[in-house]
Amino acid sequence: MATFRLLHQLPEELRQDVIERLHRADLLNLEVTSKWGYDVASPLLWREVLLTDCRTEHEDAVDDHDDTPMIKVLLTLIRRPGLATYVQTLTHRCHLPPPEIFRELPRMPLSSQTLSCDQRTIGLIKLAVKNLTNVSTLRIILGHPSINDTLLRCFFDEQRTKESPLRRLWLENCRINTGCDSRLVYHIQNLPLRLNFSDLESVRFRRLPLRPGLPQSTGRSDMDIVHARPSHHIDRQSSTLLQDGAGSGYFTSTTNVEEEQEAGSRHEVWLAAQQSGTTTNPVSPLSQLFMIANLFEQRTYDALMPELGKDETDLLRQNTPPSTTNRSQIAYRGALLDPSKLDDDGNARVHKPCQRERLPSCLVAFQMLQSASSTLTSLCLDWVFTRPATVDYLHSSEEQQAWMGTFVLLFSLRFPRLRAFQLRSAIVPDTQLPDGLYLLDRSHISAGNIHLDDYDDIRFAGRITEDLSLMCLEFMEAHQNLECLAWPMDHFFAPGVLPRDISDRVEAVMNNLGRTLGDLRVDAMYSTRGGLDDFDISWTGGGEPMTHHSHHGFLSRRASRRNFIERFAPKMRQVRMIKMEGAIPRDERREVIRALHACTIEKLVMIGVCSSLGNTWGADGLDLGESLDNDEVEGLETEDKEAVWRLGPQKPEPPPDSFRFEAEYGWPPGAPMLNTIASFHADTITELKFCGWKGSPALFTPTPITMPLLSAMKHFHNLKSLVMSLWLSTTYEQSPRDADIISYWANSRSPTSTALVRISDEEPEGWEKELKTKFAPDALAWRVTSFLGPLLSDRAKSRNGGVHVRAGFCVGDWDGIFDLDMAIGKGSLADVCLGFDGPRPEIDEVRRRSKLVNRRWF
Repeated sequence: MATFRLLHQLPEELRQDVIERLHRADLLNLEVTSKWGYDVASPLLWREVLLTDCRTEHEDAVDDHDDTPMIKVLLTLIRRPGLATYVQTLTHRCHLPPPEIFRELPRMPLSSQTLSCDQRTIGLIKLAVKNLTNVSTLRIILGHPSINDTLLRCFFDEQRTKESPLRRLWLENCRINTGCDSRLVYHIQNLPLRLNFSDLESVRFRRLPLRPGLPQSTGRSDMDIVHARPSHHIDRQSSTLLQDGAGSGYFTSTTNVEEEQEAGSRHEVWLAAQQSGTTTNPVSPLSQLFMIANLFEQRTYDALMPELGKDETDLLRQNTPPSTTNRSQIAYRGALLDPSKLDDDGNARVHKPCQRERLPSCLVAFQMLQSASSTLTSLCLDWVFTRPATVDYLHSSEEQQAWMGTFVLLFSLRFPRLRAFQLRSAIVPDTQLPDGLYLLDRSHISAGNIHLDDYDDIRFAGRITEDLSLMCLEFMEAHQNLECLAWPMDHFFAPGVLPRDISDRVEAVMNNLGRTLGDLRVDAMYSTRGGLDDFDISWTGGGEPMTHHSHHGFLSRRASRRNFIERFAPKMRQVRMIKMEGAIPRDERREVIRALHACTIEKLVMIGVCSSLGNTWGADGLDLGESLDNDEVEGLETEDKEAVWRLGPQKPEPPPDSFRFEAEYGWPPGAPMLNTIASFHADTITELKFCGWKGSPALFTPTPITMPLLSAMKHFHNLKSLVMSLWLSTTYEQSPRDADIISYWANSRSPTSTALVRISDEEPEGWEKELKTKFAPDALAWRVTSFLGPLLSDRAKSRNGGVHVRAGFCVGDWDGIFDLDMAIGKGSLADVCLGFDGPRPEIDEVRRRSKLVNRRWF
């Protein structure tokens, strides 16, 4: 007779393995079953904590930023210090979708003044952080500025008592000027002044400003917006339509940055008029700015009061300013963003209490990195905004010098333990590097172009070299153990010949990287519209540039990219992961793959606007048989169909042992891209990712050329994961039905939705039938299995679990990306779908968390 052992009777290591596999809902059930269940479930339930807000509808208005969920979590962490010790990862995030990178983020300085502005909330965070003694990871993603400042300054307080150091810091879509400024001498909210970042091992700055200082404010505040509560009148709420990350848009309360910035100066005028008796207005401009925000905050705390004990009530009262004017003065963050100087007498550290930012964000960031230099192993600058924010920076030598000065400071730093250095800039002009800055070449910069005296008071331990043209090369020479490198492809080398006087040094750096580098990521700017030397922008937004473009600006960048291909890539020997993203022509992507012939490539990623595998739509998209807009076919390259049909189905042959790489540019009649990849790396690749929707294979009606373009897929016998963009036709009866499809998918994933419940026994017809038979998740999973399954290697499909496949669809008026994840296995008669999930938008909570947790080099 079999014997059964209860869960708590299992050996500790087995019991822990079982419990950690439980979903959150199951852990919640386990927690309330018994004292033992509580003891084993609580550490897992509280291992990660999220501080966020929510949208609340009042009878007279809507508060898009109600802090009630955050306050309840903070109160629990204060009441239950034992639970607080379980927390290892803390994330603060606004509940709204992050700004869209191309259209929205460049217009958002992330300086919202009226969000989470109550002093009581700040006080609760201070107390909660005291109990959070084991937090090792802090993430702030589109956080509210006052919350950001409090979390950063409290967690990195030099005098904070902790059991485990905070080792990983992720900052995204937020301002860091005040929260990370280690030289503050005063803070109006009594936050800690002395900071210590010396235990940090990994830092990721993502989609945020790291700008040089400006003499005044941003210079374009009349165009910028921020998330906000309405001011003055509760029924006069200004709303803006923003992208929701799921193919549609949403309205939310915003205001112009200029309105928030000018409130301070108007307040000073009002104070002077009050003293002179020349005004009868009893309400100050600052009180008007925060009037509705204060009203909403008070409603939040009034609703919570019945749940609070006497001690908590007394605590909140102690942190409540005595008057609305006083409360507004404390909440106001000042008018200047990224200031270079705060007064005219040179005493830049003395300032009015309301002005929070006293240094530009780039200096604050590099101060912090210098403090962490002895322990830092991974540094990622991911689409950070370094370009001056003024409209006319092109015509200001001072601002261009300040821009280059940002990189002078960066490359003066030294990190003895650095293993990963990433700088990605392929998105918008604000993220681009200054022209003439090269990682392994002589940069076009000299000490005469940079006012080094401006940085004397920063007191960097790192050395600012006298020959600034070699600052990047010296940085690479100082970091001999890099295993991961991300850098713009056209900023490794200058367009011309490598100077003789540094050629041996560059060769030594490349040879060393050839031994240590396992993860290589390169990109190129999608568009330089607004850049220092605008080149041919006829392809801007339309796709990757054609290799034959002849404009001078394009030619110089092309020469730099080709120098990378011919000088750097062939030197690599240990690269296992290669990622290419942005405006890199298709032939140059192919040549990078060939140049890395000596490497054991396991993961290959190519991301762009057009499909890197080839254009299945035909010239001008005519083979697709759909009515396409000009924007949808712009940038498509024409395939040589005869060559594709002849060479695509052939078995790719590996290069001979005597192979010596010589670059061959252009795209003459020849084998498809996938054949080249298979020829050089099919035996070792386990992961493939091809993102780019223009010209991608059409799921419902594949064009004839699709199969030969993808035939080489069956030779990747070790493939475990395939990510691929597919074209999903959403037109029915000559009308786009994207909104209906997105809604259908959302309802299919919602456990509470009844939208898909039929109330009639009649079979669906027309569009309803089309939705059910073509766009239902199970129908899509079947179609993807039927389409991609026969292309995959039988050996790969036969492994336990099959091949993970993620099909990406671009759907919606706002180009939302939806992913359908599945496993395709080998059945006895045909390929089978072993399971699927989706389609899910990029903003899906499960997917978003997975990307945070599984991010490499963090």
